[in-house]
Amino acid sequence: MHTHTLLLLLLLLKPGVCESCSLVVSPAGLVVKYGAPASANCTSDTVTFMGWEPSQGESQVFSTRVKELTWRVDSLTDWNIKPQCFEMSEEGGQCARVLNVTVYKLPDRVSIRYLSHSGPVVEGHQYSLHCVVQNIAPIEHLRVTFFKVSTNGEQTVLYTQPLNNDIQQRNNGIREPVNESFSLQFSPTSVDDGAQLCCSAMLDLGPEGPQPPPVMESDRLNINVHFAPEFSCSAKLQVGAGEGLTCDVRGNPLPSVTWLRDGQVLTPPTHLSREDAGNYTLMALNRIGKANHTVEVEVLHGPAARGASCQAAGSATVAVLLLQLIHWLY
Repeated sequence: MHTHTLLLLLLLLKPGVCESCSLVVSPAGLVVKYGAPASANCTSDTVTFMGWEPSQGESQVFSTRVKELTWRVDSLTDWNIKPQCFEMSEEGGQCARVLNVTVYKLPDRVSIRYLSHSGPVVEGHQYSLHCVVQNIAPIEHLRVTFFKVSTNGEQTVLYTQPLNNDIQQRNNGIREPVNESFSLQFSPTSVDDGAQLCCSAMLDLGPEGPQPPPVMESDRLNINVHFAPEFSCSAKLQVGAGEGLTCDVRGNPLPSVTWLRDGQVLTPPTHLSREDAGNYTLMALNRIGKANHTVEVEVLHGPAARGASCQAAGSATVAVLLLQLIHWLY
């Protein structure tokens, strides 16, 4: 059978699959990295005229009186390729099956940043985080995750964001690589100071795709949280005679602190005695806010009771106030 006749038969084929079609394409679908080789087999129950109509690769592949025919391409670079296997029996029946092909590309870069903001963030304020994924395909299989890494390395997922409807509509039917950004509203707290933010882009291409699904992460964004002073002392302390009094306060920027006793600014004694027992008020101030804390001090003869000292909480910036050494005044 001449080539021109074969081409004419191909043009007469209608898209779709006949109910009695015995063609089987294996695998039923392909997930191929851009530029990688690809191949598939087409088989029939009977000896027939068979061919492949690809949109890339060699010209149409034909063969007569066969039960199997292979389509192959050395480097797949057609984002919209839809290879079709067809057959025509001697009785004149015809059918075709389409090979579903997904061509994918990992992003060139994933980055995270604040939108319209730079520098430190303030506790309780809200900021818009943007994760930008560059040159990725197909966008419909992308899943973006925002997460936080604490100062001790613990990772917490903040949000996993599927493709939203607006992005789907904007990229409807687009199989080529695109750039896309995803947003998350973030409100930091004092415990976030020193932690890091990050986002990742995962291409979830299903069981036919690479396993585990490929993931690319952004660089980490350091969190510098400014927050008002916070005291971590208990309300009552027992201190041995001759010892010093300590109380810890956190704040960013580092707060200034004033000690008062009976409403008067205190000039601390070198060594505590029983006469120094009583209530002390601490006033801490930075440009974010202020805090007051009252401590009832009991001075004991001999060593202080176990647990009398006040410990700092967390790993943020700590101002350790030593009553016998430090005295801040406004």
